[in-house]
Amino acid sequence: MIESTKPDQMELPTPCSEFDVRMLTGHMLFAARRIGEAGRRDEMTTDAKAVIGDVPDEGLALAFRSATAQANAAWAAPDSLDGEIALPFGTFPAGVVASIYVIEHVTHAWDLARAVSSGVILDDELAEAALAFAAEMIPAEARGDGPDLPFAAPVAVTADAPAYDRLAGFMGRDPSAG
Repeated sequence: MIESTKPDQMELPTPCSEFDVRMLTGHMLFAARRIGEAGRRDEMTTDAKAVIGDVPDEGLALAFRSATAQANAAWAAPDSLDGEIALPFGTFPAGVVASIYVIEHVTHAWDLARAVSSGVILDDELAEAALAFAAEMIPAEARGDGPDLPFAAPVAVTADAPAYDRLAGFMGRDPSAG
């Protein structure tokens, strides 16, 4: 997804209201680095602005590809799903940590595709899996406005809507908007 983003699209708004395309792609890079750190059980990067600021726009796709390759290698280890992993916001079983980052990346891939009107075809099975994880892990009371509530209230979407639209709605985005 990031590879299909053009330089003149970096200031476009995204369905994730806190990010424009530049900030969203930087956030996705930050998250990719963190999931690799989690898989390796390394100390986790906490300064998103440093990660985002150290890569120029034209280097984002390569940096993201490198970070995802490192994350994939970390999570391919035979014991990668064993034990618990401490994240900055809590300690979770390793499988839950992997699921958290799947939800994040799949949702943000939709955000990015929507923002740049990409022709990239997103994987519906991946969206279905991310939606199932999200429904299990993101409680209703952790939704809405407030500085400690990272998820917007769900947006109603029909049950027969495409998988990515249902995921977007669950994650507080309106798939029918612009």
